[in-house]
Amino acid sequence: MVEQLRLEQAGTPAFLDTLYELLADSRRRDVLQFLLQHRKSVSVTRLAAELAAAEDGLNPAHVTVDRQNDVELLLTHAHLPLLADTGVIQWDRHAEQVTLTPLLERLSITAPMENGLLEVTLRTRPNTS
Repeated sequence: MVEQLRLEQAGTPAFLDTLYELLADSRRRDVLQFLLQHRKSVSVTRLAAELAAAEDGLNPAHVTVDRQNDVELLLTHAHLPLLADTGVIQWDRHAEQVTLTPLLERLSITAPMENGLLEVTLRTRPNTS
């Protein structure tokens, strides 16, 4: 069971453990990368097609229905629940829509430090006054 990530805990061992667990799987990294690049809600079906296409080096229009369904099944039963439980995505299961939460946008995750760990800090919000 993973804990929900909270910004006030950024950099703590529990926060880093959860973050590393999320980033340990390449498909979850791909989900987050896709959502960070597109910055809008996406259907689970489209997300599955995009991930399958990227993994197979294809145009999303050329992904077979079986391949898309396989990826969608893994997303809905393994990856999306974990990402939603930790608070990095919002997943509307009825509408079958996935949206990135502001959490990752507020984190600055930089290259590994000397000890091999990622440095995680909060980004300051730009002054809008």
